[in-house]
Amino acid sequence: MQTEIQTLEALRDDWRALQPLTAENEARLWKKLRLEWNYHSNHIEGNTLTYGETELLLLHDRTHGNHSHREYLEMKAHDVGIEHVRTLAADKDRLISEGDIRDLNRIILKEPFWKQATTANGQTTRKEIIPGEYKTTPNSVLQATGEILSFASVEETPARMSDLVAWLRAELTSPTLPVAACIAKLHHDFIIIHPFEDGNGRVARLLVNYVLMRGGWLPLIVHTEEKEDYLTALRLADAGELSALMTYLQRRLEWSMQIGIKAAKGESIEEPSDLEKEVAIFVRNQQESKDKVVFRSQEVLRQLFDLGLREFVERVETKLSKLVPLFRDHRVTIQPHLPAAQGNPVKALELMIQATEHVSSFSMQHVFLRYLTKAPQPFNVSVTATMTFDDSQYALNLAGQDLIRRRYNKPVLPDEAETLANKALAHAFAEIKKLSGSTE
Repeated sequence: MQTEIQTLEALRDDWRALQPLTAENEARLWKKLRLEWNYHSNHIEGNTLTYGETELLLLHDRTHGNHSHREYLEMKAHDVGIEHVRTLAADKDRLISEGDIRDLNRIILKEPFWKQATTANGQTTRKEIIPGEYKTTPNSVLQATGEILSFASVEETPARMSDLVAWLRAELTSPTLPVAACIAKLHHDFIIIHPFEDGNGRVARLLVNYVLMRGGWLPLIVHTEEKEDYLTALRLADAGELSALMTYLQRRLEWSMQIGIKAAKGESIEEPSDLEKEVAIFVRNQQESKDKVVFRSQEVLRQLFDLGLREFVERVETKLSKLVPLFRDHRVTIQPHLPAAQGNPVKALELMIQATEHVSSFSMQHVFLRYLTKAPQPFNVSVTATMTFDDSQYALNLAGQDLIRRRYNKPVLPDEAETLANKALAHAFAEIKKLSGSTE
């Protein structure tokens, strides 16, 4: 643990040495952190807005997709909550109070609403949620194991919250714990109390980041892709093992500090997970109305490549490479043939688009030659993926069948690229099993 503490301290020293950031670097860093924080903290709790839809809503006040009014409301309210926490953290002359915590819950929940709940004996019920008010009925969570996890009782909640805030204020005044231990204890103690009828997880993460920002750190982001790791760490903390939660939160803090240092140095802070944000920008720019027809051009094709076609080709390459050990030889044929691409389908597609706007088709054929293991007779397998580009629409085709056909203002999304690439792998694998006589 000492090594991890030293790593964090080294990152903080590097971050401090790079202060102050230029206005441009400060703005792009906080744009990223703001979107990440809002998207992931709400998504973990069940909000279904995508990353791109979150950006459209928060940065451009526009909506996209079919989501409930409550989901849009909560996302915007959480954004206000983040700004409130930043204001509280910046005020070094006062410490956070119990009233501030209730205000945070009031801000992120916005207005009273009814919510489905579970009683202590596991029965489904409904309860009215009053933002900013401590719970008036017992609250509990149905765990994956089927067990009911109960929290502090209604009667003991005010006293336990008072004790928690008193401890936090004392720790902020005269620290006794390393930062990872402090935020892990704060997070777990708050969750075990579960003082509000709703919004406890989001408030817990806001409180953690209040402590971090007040101490000169950047806010940490609990990524929705790591939800199971996060919940497992919390369950271990329930059993008295706080170290797992400390380690998890520390790792997330390291990520934020590394992003901040890159931003301060003027380096790129974009990641693959930012792709949906670019998709949303593309949709906004290309689709002012749902009926607008976007015609093929070099710029439109370049955007399609950047936003989805590149990822589709890369994922097909990665997935089909898993079959290479089954054959003596593997070849990739690309049409049109571009010597400069050196057999790389991604490079070939990019060069083709750069060369002309009159692109009509592109294909990549993976040929697997001479199956190496037992089979009724020697065989080869091939998989061909083709893209066609008409004046107003494009299509992706696998083995002679269209996977998608759509207008240019509807790019391939990341999850679609994964699904389509899986179909290419499934097609090849099914052919191998059939020709090899395998029943597995």
